[in-house]
Amino acid sequence: MYADKLKTYANSLYWNETLREDCYKSKLDFAAFIKSNKLELNFLPSFGPDEVETRQKQLFALSQLIWPAGQVVEEEERPEPRL
Repeated sequence: MYADKLKTYANSLYWNETLREDCYKSKLDFAAFIKSNKLELNFLPSFGPDEVETRQKQLFALSQLIWPAGQVVEEEERPEPRL
């Protein structure tokens, strides 16, 4: 069951822990990160098709912090790797 799986996410990757309610209470640095970046992350007490859609949107928002739109470099534009 999903509730049992949530227990295994304690003290794991932050992305996993965002599914758990206590993540937002115990990880104050992460809560501040969410707030400062205006992310819509919240715990999910159940997990079905609607929650999968929600998680995809959340992951996209996080990826935009790492790779902002317009910042992707096309393959032919990348410099040769230095060895």
